[in-house]
Amino acid sequence: MKCFAFDLGRVLFDFDYEIALDKIKDKILVPPDEIINELFVNNFADDFEKGTISGLDFYNKFKIRFKASVTYEEFSTVWTEIFSPNTEMIKLVEKISLLYPTCLISNINELHYEYLQKKYPQVFAFFDHLVLSFKVKALKPEKAIYEELKKVSGCKYEDIIYIDDRHDLIHQAKQFKLSAIHFTSFENLISELKMISVLIPEEKEKEILRGIREKIKSHKKTLLVGIGNSLKSDDRAGVTIAQKVKGRVSLTVIEAGTALESYLSKISNSGSDLVIFIDAAALGVEIAFGCYESTQAQEISLYFTHDVSLKLATQYLQSESRFDILILAIGAHNFSFGGTASEEVGRVEEIISSFFIKNFPA
Repeated sequence: MKCFAFDLGRVLFDFDYEIALDKIKDKILVPPDEIINELFVNNFADDFEKGTISGLDFYNKFKIRFKASVTYEEFSTVWTEIFSPNTEMIKLVEKISLLYPTCLISNINELHYEYLQKKYPQVFAFFDHLVLSFKVKALKPEKAIYEELKKVSGCKYEDIIYIDDRHDLIHQAKQFKLSAIHFTSFENLISELKMISVLIPEEKEKEILRGIREKIKSHKKTLLVGIGNSLKSDDRAGVTIAQKVKGRVSLTVIEAGTALESYLSKISNSGSDLVIFIDAAALGVEIAFGCYESTQAQEISLYFTHDVSLKLATQYLQSESRFDILILAIGAHNFSFGGTASEEVGRVEEIISSFFIKNFPA
C-alpha cells in the first residue's frame, strides 16, 4: 500500500521571516537582508532545527550574532508568528489521510512546532506519524530522517509519495528511491497525483467517509456485509469490496452475494452491534455513493437490485434491538450480465476498500 509524506513549510503552511524581523527592526543592529541570508544561505538555524540546541540557546545565539535587544519571551513570540495555512493543501491532506497512511516530514525547530501544533491541532491530527527534524536529530536530506520515515510508515521507499517544495530535497529523495513530487502549486500537484492514479475523495465523499468512521468507532463490533451478483457488471460492487477488505481489516466481513437471507442467522449471532450492508443501487442523484440508515433508505426510495432480501434482512435485524444498521449504497450504472464494472463504480470500490483498510487495519 502506498503512503504519503508531506513537507510542512511552503506546502501546508507558508512562512515569512520578514514578518518577525519587521516587528523587532528597531531592536536589531544588523540589516534584515543579512539575517535572511544567514538563515537561508549560511544555515544559521540548522543546529536549532536539528535539535542539538534549545530554544533558549538559539535565542542567545541570535541575540549575539545580530546584536538584538529583545527578551526571550518577545523573541519566541515574533519568531513563531510567521505562518499562514495553505487551506487548499490542508483540505487535500485531510482527504488523502482517509485512504492512505499519511506522514509529516519537516525540517522544523521546537518553537515553530509547538506554536503550530497548539494553534492548528486539527491539521496535525490528519497525520499518522510526525517525522520532525528536531526530534530525529537529523535534517533533510540526511539519510537518517528518511530512514525514520521508512521505519514509522512501514513502507518501502518506492511506495512513499513524498511532496516537498524544495527541488534540492526532491532530487536527494529520489536518490533514496522515494516517489518524490516537486510541489510548485496545488493545481500541478493534483495533476501529478492523477497521473499516478492516486484516489482523492470529493468533498461530499469525504464527509460520508468521516461519518462512517465515527459511526464504527462509536460501536463495539462492526460487521460488513457485501451484497451483489458477481456475474453482473456494477451489481458486483458490494461483493467486490467485501473481497478486497476481507482479512485486511479488524472488522468482521461477510460475502453474502445474492443470498442475503441465507446469512441472517450468522449475522444475528455475530455479536455485532453495527451492521453495514454494502450494495449497488440506482441512486438517482449525481453522487458516487451514499450512506443511509435503513429507514432513511426506504424513505428516499433507493432502488437496490436485491431490494427484497435487503428489506427482509433489515426488518429481521431491527426486531433484534441490539443492532444498528447502515446501508452503504454504491451508485451503479450498468446491471447487465458479464463485463467489468464501470469506471465510476471501479473508482468507488477502490475508495471504499482503501478507506476500510486504512482506518480499521487487521
